[in-house]
Amino acid sequence: MRNIIFMLSVLFLIGCSSVKVYKLESYTKLSSPNISLQTPNSVPSVPWKTFDLPTDIGVRDWLSIWRHLPNMMSEDMRITVRIIPQDEIASDYLLYKNKSNQMEERIKNFKMSDWEKKNNAERGVNYVKQYVDFIGGLKCGTRVESSNIALGVGTKSYQTNCTYFDNQGGAKNIHLAYSYTYTHSGTKNDRDTKSSSITPQAMQTQFKQDMKAIFDSLVIHDMDREKMNKEELLYDKKYDLEGEFR
Repeated sequence: MRNIIFMLSVLFLIGCSSVKVYKLESYTKLSSPNISLQTPNSVPSVPWKTFDLPTDIGVRDWLSIWRHLPNMMSEDMRITVRIIPQDEIASDYLLYKNKSNQMEERIKNFKMSDWEKKNNAERGVNYVKQYVDFIGGLKCGTRVESSNIALGVGTKSYQTNCTYFDNQGGAKNIHLAYSYTYTHSGTKNDRDTKSSSITPQAMQTQFKQDMKAIFDSLVIHDMDREKMNKEELLYDKKYDLEGEFR
């Protein structure tokens, strides 16, 4: 299997015409300065895609892959790594054992405010949940929203944050944004020849299995593992397909 390593240094793409899109085989390795991952092998006939960007628009640690499964759904995943400013490290609840445990309690007792309920209704969001995930050996906080874009078209979007101490004496945040958009009830995507015959539940399962394959392959290159072990911030747990529903 061909192994390709992409070094992606990204800030924002504004008015740039030199973006190149690449098709990726299963188990292709993607690397950035701080992390690496592999593409899943599900539905190998439909490759994942990624891009690289010119480095003269700035530097940012960013990996992104996406694909569209015909007559089914579109999948998108982006991981960004950023430096946490020194004056914010002490207030990051994921970098301290006691604070991360308190976070779990807050999540369990979370209730939306009237303003958030109104805001969600205006945006067409019909499902919101916060919960704890484990990715790359780290405890992470996740928020998910689900909405119906239009009749027969739905989307489900996840935002996950994980933090770690790095081997430069600082700390970093890993932000994972992943989502899928699907059609059902006789609605056909513009790129498809027919409406999906697969249930939304089955599509959600497929998407989560793909994300699990990506997250389980995630490697963090610059983590201070000695300090993370000392602070009891490393976990022998992997991404749980059912974590959202527990």
